[in-house]
Order: sequence, then C-alpha cells, then structure tokens
Amino acid sequence: MHMRQQANRVWWLIASLAWIGFLILAVSVWIQAPWVSHFDQTLQQIAITVRQPSRTIFFAKLAFWGTATFNLLICGVIALWLWLTHHHLAAGFVLTAQVGINMLTTIFKLLIQRARPAGKLVAQGGYSFPSGHTTATAMLVLILLLVVIPLCHHLSWRLLLSVLSLAWLVMIGFDRIYLFVHYPSDVLAGLCLALGWWSILQLTIGKTVAKQPEYL
Repeated sequence: MHMRQQANRVWWLIASLAWIGFLILAVSVWIQAPWVSHFDQTLQQIAITVRQPSRTIFFAKLAFWGTATFNLLICGVIALWLWLTHHHLAAGFVLTAQVGINMLTTIFKLLIQRARPAGKLVAQGGYSFPSGHTTATAMLVLILLLVVIPLCHHLSWRLLLSVLSLAWLVMIGFDRIYLFVHYPSDVLAGLCLALGWWSILQLTIGKTVAKQPEYL
C-alpha cells in the first residue's frame, strides 16, 4: 500500500508537469509568443544543417512507421497478446491509452489549427499542433516500457528493449522536424500530451489494472 501511494504521488507530479507544459505550449502557439518562434527556428536550423539527399529519403520512408494508424495496429497486437495471456484489464488499458491519445491529438489540432511549417520536404496535410506521429509513438513507447518490457524475465533484454524503444521515439520526433512537417514545439507538445494522458490513466483505471498484472 505504501509503495502504491508513493507511485501515485510520482504520477501526480508527472501529470502536473506534463499538462502544465502542454498548456504553456498550446497557449504560446495560440498567441504566437516570440519565444516559441525562437525555439522553433533554432532547432529547425540544426535540422537544416544535417540535411542530405540520402537522409531525406530515409526519413521520408521512416515517417510511415510513426503514423497513428500504424501505432494503433501495433497496440492492437499487444492488446490481443495480453488478452490471450489472461491480462484482460491490461489489454483494455493499452487500447484505451492509444485510442485516447489519438482522439486528444485530433481535438487539439482542430482547436489550435496551427499551419504546418513552410518548406516541407514531403507532402503532409492537416494541422501541425501537436505532432500526431509523436503522440502516437510516445504512447506506444510508454506501453512498451511500462507494460510489455517488464514481462521480460531477463534484465539484459529489458535494458536493450528499453534503449531501442527510447531511440525509436527520438528518431520519430526528429523525423518530424527534419522533414519540416512539424515545428519542434509541436513535437515537444506531443510528448507532453502523451505523458499527461498516460499519467491520468495510471491514476484512474491503472489502479484497477494494477491488482491483476504486477507490472502496472
């Protein structure tokens, strides 16, 4: 019980920081705060300096694997596996997390209606804030880190899979900036939104799920 209370306090802290960070970014983008423009332009310039034709082709192809549809498909497979291994509540938790973040991303895109950056390297429609690729991928990585990987019995495999998961998230986030389909602040907001949504789930239905599998 004491450990659970400590975990709840940690998740409350994470939730507060994540949502405050997201709201600051959202309001700043909405009012076109100068600091956001400076932040975005600084990181965009870094992305420009590392551009090469071969890298552009690589990141253009990589983008498919970070879409909301692909991440939802992977989470569906994970949820099916959890269900078949008798972790029914955890399976529902995984689907709720991924479907929920996709819905939240769509809602905030429609609310903010931020245009995408000029000079996109690939065709990309819709609004820019927050990054849908980032939110969906961040949610998948959280599921891997906190649901799937803890089921692995070997510490070395846990560490390897954790590093690979985090590296994948970094690559997808940089992909969005490199291709100029998102501003860096869109990517940062996507991370905050995903972490904020996960924290809410942990503090609500996560309490029930935790009574079944030991890893939530």
